Amino acid sequence: MKHKMTLLALALAPLAAFAAEDAEDGKLWTGEANLSYIDSSGNTESTNLAFRSGATRDGEDWRNIYKLEASNETAEQEDENGNKEEVRTAEKYFASAKAEYKFGEKSYFFGLLEYTDDRFSGFDYEASVTFGYGRDILNTEAHELSADAGVGYRESKVSETGDVVEEAVLRLGALYLWRISDTATFDEDFSTEIGEEKTVTKSYTRLKVKINGSLHGFVAYEIKHTDEVPEGTKNSDRKFMVGLNYSF
Repeated sequence: MKHKMTLLALALAPLAAFAAEDAEDGKLWTGEANLSYIDSSGNTESTNLAFRSGATRDGEDWRNIYKLEASNETAEQEDENGNKEEVRTAEKYFASAKAEYKFGEKSYFFGLLEYTDDRFSGFDYEASVTFGYGRDILNTEAHELSADAGVGYRESKVSETGDVVEEAVLRLGALYLWRISDTATFDEDFSTEIGEEKTVTKSYTRLKVKINGSLHGFVAYEIKHTDEVPEGTKNSDRKFMVGLNYSF
């Protein structure tokens, strides 16, 4: 796995090198970090903690987008003897790097590398690399919309058997931002990877409201659906989040 993923990373290395040549100063960088925490009590005690961050460098010729995510959930469960104990019910880590080379006024070519480690998905890991074409469809004061499509390769390791599934994939993605007012925004991040063995669809929907300066409050809904999963694993993971966002 390490050897193959090294090759995938090297496939994106030329894009990163060109992007570095285009760098000018830190003003080209923007980013944000989200932290959500939910502590539920009553008939069932549970705790959910999620962290999500991203950084974008938007230069004249290149745009680079980086994302990191981590989440952890524990819940109080009762064993056959009636004893209650806290057990981990979800644990997930995600990282991605995307390089976009702009040409014309609205078009770009992209290379995208993604890695997911979801301990409760039935897979030890899922990793993919895709290349393709994208377009900035809408860019106004109130609305931004971009979409892209590409082809690539995905590798998944099944937890129970240790089998490694390799497949070609077709990727479709879209990003939408609506600036509702000076203090409120709505955004949607959607993607689907259609493979020979399985299709993975992800959606992240969020409403963000400014508290003061760079600090915002937000509510978000995230869903990941996999049409073919190992036995005993659910097809969809859904998560509702309430938290704080810091933009820089």
